[in-house]
Amino acid sequence: MGKLKVVVDRTLCEGIGVCVPEAPKYIVLDKRHKAVIVKPGDNVEELFAKVSELKRQEAVLDLTVDEEEDIFRAAEACPVKAIFIYDPETGEQLYP
Repeated sequence: MGKLKVVVDRTLCEGIGVCVPEAPKYIVLDKRHKAVIVKPGDNVEELFAKVSELKRQEAVLDLTVDEEEDIFRAAEACPVKAIFIYDPETGEQLYP
């Protein structure tokens, strides 16, 4: 398993939702149709309330190789490039 820091810029996100099918375990749309990063065990309703006023949401995720690929596909699918991926140890931006 590897770690990735995933950031959603909620000011850029237009709620188109094409990211969700690529990584449904980790990305959902809230009631305002903004992408939200979900970690296993998160209470989604509480998370929605917590991030509702944030301009950026970020989370470090422990992922399998397949899940890493899902996250990259989700970021690549976003037509407004609102999903950013970083190496959490070095801070290097991996996508876009």
